[in-house]
Amino acid sequence: MKLTRMKRKYADRRGWKRIISSHTHRKYYMWPSFHGEAVLIQFNEIKAPLSVVYGGMRTKTVDKNYSWLQLFPAYGPRFVLTAMFNADLRLVQCYFDVVHQVGRDTQGTPWFDDLYLDLILFPDHKLYLVDEDELNEALDNGIIDRNMYTQAWQTAHQLMDFIQKKPEYFLTLVRDIRRTFSE
Repeated sequence: MKLTRMKRKYADRRGWKRIISSHTHRKYYMWPSFHGEAVLIQFNEIKAPLSVVYGGMRTKTVDKNYSWLQLFPAYGPRFVLTAMFNADLRLVQCYFDVVHQVGRDTQGTPWFDDLYLDLILFPDHKLYLVDEDELNEALDNGIIDRNMYTQAWQTAHQLMDFIQKKPEYFLTLVRDIRRTFSE
């Protein structure tokens, strides 16, 4: 699929045809370990489960009663973290979108402009950098400029360095925040 424009993604996953019904909750946190907005989307009904393969392992990321906790940090490296939980509230994976900017629509729903480069962190500390090809294609097609390209790589390297030094930090953070949302 040829890229033609920057992808804007909304916290409520609007327009995602896989979702039949969902419920969204938002909270703002000022914890020592996290300052920003957390959005939980609970998938009540879906058309079909979604599984992905990283490092030769298939992981289900969407199914009925799964939930995604999205963290929009107020400051620091530019990323949005989506933690995916199964129906038993067990963490499946953490997905870091490197972003150009974040904002809100007129109803207050957070969104981000995706800079294509992503990191996936699993509970066993396996870490994957993905979508370098999409980042390069976006630069080649003039969707992003050289500064945005450099920013994407700098953010990805900052995150990788941090995760390698403190592999439990984000895993603990998303589990703790997820517990603050009632079912």
